[in-house]
Amino acid sequence: MIWKVIAQSVIGTSHIAAGKTCEDAVHFCLAELPHSSEALICFVSDGAGSATYAAEASAAAVQQGTNIMHDWILAEKEIDDAALIELAEMIYDGLDALAAEREVMLNEFSCTLLGFVILPEKACFMQIGDGAIVRNDGSGYFTHLWWPHNGEYQNTTTFLIDDPNLRNLKTKVIHESIAEVAIFTDGLQMLALNNETETVHQPFLNDLFKVLRMVENPEHIEILNNKLAGYLAGDTINSRTDDDKTLLLATRLTHGKPGI
Repeated sequence: MIWKVIAQSVIGTSHIAAGKTCEDAVHFCLAELPHSSEALICFVSDGAGSATYAAEASAAAVQQGTNIMHDWILAEKEIDDAALIELAEMIYDGLDALAAEREVMLNEFSCTLLGFVILPEKACFMQIGDGAIVRNDGSGYFTHLWWPHNGEYQNTTTFLIDDPNLRNLKTKVIHESIAEVAIFTDGLQMLALNNETETVHQPFLNDLFKVLRMVENPEHIEILNNKLAGYLAGDTINSRTDDDKTLLLATRLTHGKPGI
């Protein structure tokens, strides 16, 4: 085991009150690499509240993104900015096909998309819409890849299907070893980010990662993962946000010890 990962999507209280389902989704996997190494792949998505098939859109987007990236890694495809754009185009086409199958407008499958693949000495990131990807810079300080893209109003953003040319898609390739990463949807922005300074709220992630670094076996990781769901659904979080919430935390092991 190279990576320890926990991830949950939890329904928001406003969705419960409205009789809706959770419209967030997260999917991740590990791809085995030569020399007993691993690639960590993850995608998260938030379906638009106004979209009829928001939950189906987000679930399809993260599943397809993870599957394609996994196949590419195993096929030793070079992952660069062009490949990330190609991946987004394939997911766009997948949502377009679902809309055609349902005989509805494409905007009924509106959703954000955030994702990454982390290789031993390289990491590739992509994002369209709000939410954020955060990484440990190696010194214990967490920084965001991009500030969330919100429109003129607080609860507006861009979605994957808004533009077939994907002009709002952001991509980044970093040629260094990354040992810790978090990714979350906009339901956690108020807790994980400081809007005034446009920085990551360090205590929020430090407290969560501190526990993840301590666990040592798959059984304990699964227990912690279940506790994460309870935490995201608890009063402490729900008092700050009524939206769906998705959070993935991952820390790399180095020679059997946490990477940080």
